[in-house]
Amino acid sequence: MLSAFMRRPYGFLVMAAVLAAILCLFPVTVDAPEEETPPAVAQQPTPEAGIGVATGADLSERTDANTQLHRTFYYAPCGHSVQRREAIGARLSGLTRDALQKEIGEVIEGAQITGFSAAEVDITQRMPIPCPLHWVLTNGEDGMLAVMQNRDGETLELVRGTDVPVGRVPEEERQEIAEGRVFDSVQALEGYLESLSS
Repeated sequence: MLSAFMRRPYGFLVMAAVLAAILCLFPVTVDAPEEETPPAVAQQPTPEAGIGVATGADLSERTDANTQLHRTFYYAPCGHSVQRREAIGARLSGLTRDALQKEIGEVIEGAQITGFSAAEVDITQRMPIPCPLHWVLTNGEDGMLAVMQNRDGETLELVRGTDVPVGRVPEEERQEIAEGRVFDSVQALEGYLESLSS
């Protein structure tokens, strides 16, 4: 008889409704907690809850050995910028943003943090030298003009000396040469040196 009833349209739904009604008639007991915990305390994670974070622990993101340092060098004399990625290094590992901000100026001169996460730290450095695309003509230690270039992105180094004495530079240009005159191409540099030699 039950199987014949189940074959009728909607028979299954009627049987499910009857079963649900019967189950609602049985009494259900729920054990209430003995004393109520204030909501503020109940929301704090505790080591006993299995989370493993002590109350009052610093949950700020920190750098680690895998953190990447994304450096943007801004070269003031030419207005160009270059970007570089590298490992953050042991001295800057394990720091929060605030701690890193205090420490980074001693490790990387002139660095300003522009972005921070545990995976990557963005910094910008303003450089007083031109980028590697330029040549700098300045006074050499031997009294001759010297050609310098930024080859590592961070410092000017001597590329070659010249046989042109500093005294051949016109008086009005000597201060600029002493500070380092920037040339956009090697052809412009050679042209200037030739003009001083003639």
